[in-house]
Amino acid sequence: MDYYVLHDNLEKAKEHFKQVKPMMECFEKYFGAYPFWNDGYALVETPYLGMEHQSAIAYGNDYLPGYYGNTSFIDGLNFDFIIVHESGHEWWGNSITTNDIADMWVHEGFCTYSEVLYVECMYGYDAMLSYVNNQKRSVRNDKPVIGSYHVNAEGSSDMYNKGSLMLHTLRSLIEDDKLWFEMIKGIANDFKHETVDGQEIIHYINKKSGKDFTNFFNQYLKNKEIPVFQFHLHQEGRNITLLYRWEAISEFDMPILINTGSKDFWIYPNTEWKEQDLGGFDKHDFKVRDDLFFIDIKKQ
Repeated sequence: MDYYVLHDNLEKAKEHFKQVKPMMECFEKYFGAYPFWNDGYALVETPYLGMEHQSAIAYGNDYLPGYYGNTSFIDGLNFDFIIVHESGHEWWGNSITTNDIADMWVHEGFCTYSEVLYVECMYGYDAMLSYVNNQKRSVRNDKPVIGSYHVNAEGSSDMYNKGSLMLHTLRSLIEDDKLWFEMIKGIANDFKHETVDGQEIIHYINKKSGKDFTNFFNQYLKNKEIPVFQFHLHQEGRNITLLYRWEAISEFDMPILINTGSKDFWIYPNTEWKEQDLGGFDKHDFKVRDDLFFIDIKKQ
């Protein structure tokens, strides 16, 4: 590891860059060995914010936590966002590179999700949940994440945070962290130093998980809106019936977790109205686990 800094910032950099080694240990835990071992890793001080140059990360965050000192951007934590995000690109973007910038969600979605895993590694699972849900406020849903192919057109800037939240949602659907982390490391290593199409990554996930997530990815990547869970609680006496559906693309049928006061359980909505007898409970205890899924909720 090498650091190139202005002379006046030498002592400040020696202290500030102590966060690099723990970060690298986290990333290697999740993604495998640093992909440019022979080249080494460098941070190079620049007059601009940052850029993910292979083995020489441009750094210009003024030795501040967060994003130019804005720690609300990183959910109030105390690390340098530019170091973590741009270093994540060594795996996602530099080692694995897409053939068409229309698929840049592979670079930016996985890299933004690498921040989430860094937080889980350094601060724990609950901090990770808070961090990833903090990303929701930055999603605009202005246009699809995937751009137009073959015309040098990238999709929405939602590829960053929406891409990360999509992967967080996918982790919940996989419902097997051992398999999930094997898949993430598998993608980083099986496609190491390659150019890929986004569809290759989706096919890999489908194959390794044993599930078909085609409609899931179509909803989050090709449709600008996120799915809306519509529901109504109908009570007769003590008994409560849940009426529910997805407002989403016609094939969308993602299961989600709900809670009625004791433990989480799965329900299986699609775009048609369904009903399910939930028995007796306090309606105020009903909760959709939207901390584990990137969805909107609309109570009828």
